[in-house]
Amino acid sequence: MFKKFKKSIEKEIAELADEILNSNWLNKIEQTKTESSGILDGKNIISEYLEHREYELAYKQLEYIITECEIELNIELNYKLEKVAKRMNIEPIKFPINEKGTEFLFLCKNVYLNSIHPFDFEKRELNEYKEIIELGKYILNKRGIQKFLEFLIESQYRVSIWASMITIEYGKPKQDEILNLSGTKTIINSCLENIMKDEINLLSAKIIKNKEKWKEKNVPQHRV
Repeated sequence: MFKKFKKSIEKEIAELADEILNSNWLNKIEQTKTESSGILDGKNIISEYLEHREYELAYKQLEYIITECEIELNIELNYKLEKVAKRMNIEPIKFPINEKGTEFLFLCKNVYLNSIHPFDFEKRELNEYKEIIELGKYILNKRGIQKFLEFLIESQYRVSIWASMITIEYGKPKQDEILNLSGTKTIINSCLENIMKDEINLLSAKIIKNKEKWKEKNVPQHRV
C-alpha cells in the first residue's frame, strides 16, 4: 500500500521520532517514573516497525507516546505529523500545540537577524527587544522555570541565552535548585554557562562588559 512512498515515509517518521523523542522526552519519562514498555522502549519499537516496513504502526506508536507523555508540539512538528498521516490515509490526532513557545523561537530568530543581542542594552527600548522580554516573562510565568528552561536545548539564534537571561532576571531561581535537564547543575550555573560561554560570532567589548556587569548585579558573588 505504501510501497511507492516507502523511502520518504520511512525517513520522515524516523526524523520526526528523533525530533520529538529527544532529551526532554527522556527527562519527562524519568520524572513520571512510568513503567510502560511502549513508552520506555518507544524509539526502539518505532525503529523496528520501520525496519519491517510497518509504517502505520510506527506512526501510531509515535502518536501513542506523544499522547501518553503529554508532549507539547510546536506548529512545525504538528504540521509534519499531519502531513505524514494524510499521506498514509490516517486521520491525524490533534495534538496540543505550543504556540507561544513557537512564537518565542520566531522572535529570537527575528532579533538575531536584526543584530539585536540580549546584552546590547542600548537596544532595550526597541520594540523587538521589549517584545521578546515580555513574551519570555509570560511563558516563564505560565510554564514555570523548569519547563521554560527547555529552551536551553535550542542552540540557534541565541535562544538559550535569551532564556537564561530572562530566567535569572525575572524568574529569581533558588541558589541550590537543580536544573531538570541537567540533573546535576543548578539552574543558576546552567544559565550562567549559557550566558558567559563564547559565541560563534565575535562579540564586541561593550557586550562582553555588559554581560559581566549584568552578572554582578543579578547573581553577585556567584561563580560558575
